[in-house]
Amino acid sequence: MAFALYVDQQAGTGPNAPIDRIVPLPHLSQGHGIDFRNRRLTLSYDNNLIPNAPATVTVTGRFLPAPGSPINVTVNAGECQVVDVPPEACAASLHVNPAQPGTARGPLTALVEYSD
Repeated sequence: MAFALYVDQQAGTGPNAPIDRIVPLPHLSQGHGIDFRNRRLTLSYDNNLIPNAPATVTVTGRFLPAPGSPINVTVNAGECQVVDVPPEACAASLHVNPAQPGTARGPLTALVEYSD
């Protein structure tokens, strides 16, 4: 099973503002009646249709509530970046810095895949 989220900036923050989003992750089986055993988070970015869009986007953040599990990946345009998910994580808190003046970010998505 899978779901995808468009990782966009908050409404009303102006063009190319920072992005702060939380992506929910299904829990791994721990006796709670839901038996997911495998999870994967993939980030994808593209700059193809956006003039002056940067060739990469750096995504930072952390997994919740996993202490000491930072996220710091650079996603190249047109590529997919798989991020290792700690077993105890229930969400990924993602941050992208504002775009540089005179540029515009392309779309960034998060794909969450899980199976039993």
